[in-house]
Amino acid sequence: MERHAGPYPRQTRIVATIGLRPDDRDWPTFLDGLVEAGVDVLRLNMSHADKGYAKEEEILAWAARPTPNGAWPTVAALVDLQGPKARIGVLPDGDLTLAIDDRVVLQAIGAGVEALAADERRLPRVPMPKSLATGLLRALAAMRRQKADAAPEILFGDGDIVMQLESLHEGGAVARVTAGGVLGSRKGLTVRGADLDLDAFPDKDQADLRFALAHGAHFIAVSFVRGPSDIERVQRFIEAHTPQGFEPPRVIAKIETLAAVRRIESILEVADGIMIARGDLGLQLGVEEIPLLQKRLVQRARECGKPAIVATQMLESMITNPAPTRAEATDVFNAILDGGDAIMLSGETSVGRRPAEVIRTMDRIARLAETYRREPEWLKRDRKAIRAHARARATDPFIGRINEEFALTAVQFAEHIPAKAVVSFTRSGGTPRRLSRYRPGVPLLAMCGSERIARRLLLHYGVHPIVLRDFDADKHELGIMIDAARDLLRSDLGLTPGDALVVTAGQDWPRGGTNVIRVIVEDIEAAREQSRSREPPITVER
Repeated sequence: MERHAGPYPRQTRIVATIGLRPDDRDWPTFLDGLVEAGVDVLRLNMSHADKGYAKEEEILAWAARPTPNGAWPTVAALVDLQGPKARIGVLPDGDLTLAIDDRVVLQAIGAGVEALAADERRLPRVPMPKSLATGLLRALAAMRRQKADAAPEILFGDGDIVMQLESLHEGGAVARVTAGGVLGSRKGLTVRGADLDLDAFPDKDQADLRFALAHGAHFIAVSFVRGPSDIERVQRFIEAHTPQGFEPPRVIAKIETLAAVRRIESILEVADGIMIARGDLGLQLGVEEIPLLQKRLVQRARECGKPAIVATQMLESMITNPAPTRAEATDVFNAILDGGDAIMLSGETSVGRRPAEVIRTMDRIARLAETYRREPEWLKRDRKAIRAHARARATDPFIGRINEEFALTAVQFAEHIPAKAVVSFTRSGGTPRRLSRYRPGVPLLAMCGSERIARRLLLHYGVHPIVLRDFDADKHELGIMIDAARDLLRSDLGLTPGDALVVTAGQDWPRGGTNVIRVIVEDIEAAREQSRSREPPITVER
């Protein structure tokens, strides 16, 4: 796989959205090509799911193929729930062409015209489902209460059409167009600077989540999260509906509302990670706010030891073009320097012409960014705040502090030797996740007794899980467990005589913690022999 090619495996994870399949290839062939190109996590966007889930079922079955013992898992699967979509209804006369200064009525489906002035009754109407109309009017009224002369902006689609509120009436609002275009039926609607009060876990999401649980999804992304209670509601549903014998998936909170930004601390307490959905955030806040917000959200996630996915329009031009713009390449590079665990592709791989080439392009950009991250001065600055925050957050001041010091020491020691990799034997994935937050300059190899744990680690920066089904950290010596994975380390990591491995484990220690660090040198006698043969002969001057 491309992610393990070269002197250093790629550390940043790549998430690719699966949409259309080229007509000349079946799903396994198509997906094999994406994995070979370097994808780590497949994203299924349930907003576009097949009615009977035929495509989704085939993809999840392919992703769940058993990993051979002593091998890397191929991919993990992330199911992205649609969430409460704020979409207008069907326009009565088809697409509506709007010019600047045109006025329209936004009105609940079935509402009367009694509250409208005579001239307003002749305006074109944009129908909305009753739940959306109610949420919209509440949000606009609240903004007016805060500032009587406010003219809130209402955006449609990706912000192609913009209107300003003129007046509110029972059941709807009158707005003036400030950026025109063609408005189609069922377009999304956003109010800049406000969240709409909609059901955060609608019936469609519940049905989609039941399907995902029955087919072994590894991650669930929850859309339009406004607070920790939205995540906890989904987690309770997962706990109640996960089939017997299945492990529940990790829950990722999509940060795309103002409320989520304001409550990021409490959301990170309960979620297993975050996705920074820059598209909807940009509509709510304005694009100028996104770069700084991205940095802050990624930093908070790292401090909490939770993975952060940076998403939306990363290589957008490659949907049609063979190469990205310079700005897009810079965007991907900076997302990695900001500390993101994963970078996500949407339309580039779901409807784009060259999905595998997009992944290879992202792989190349990521590797260059990681080269810069490996510079000692960068690593020193980057880790200082993470270490202080991690120690302060430890639930057990004694055990937690020791775990953190072991994690940072192992990473720094491996870089100083330098070692080929840090090898962690893990029951729960806790130690590799802790090591990952320090963004090591060497790969983290996580030896997992459970394939499920191994796949979950595919979303964490720098973690390269290996499935070892028969290992038991309480029974086996570290050397025995290393031997079980040696063939893979030699073939895929290029382990050669003389290469050092820094090994961490927890022995007679709380689950998920670390209290052992050892150094193992591959075939040390052969390395010594090679070293002697390279030494120049000693000559004596006469």
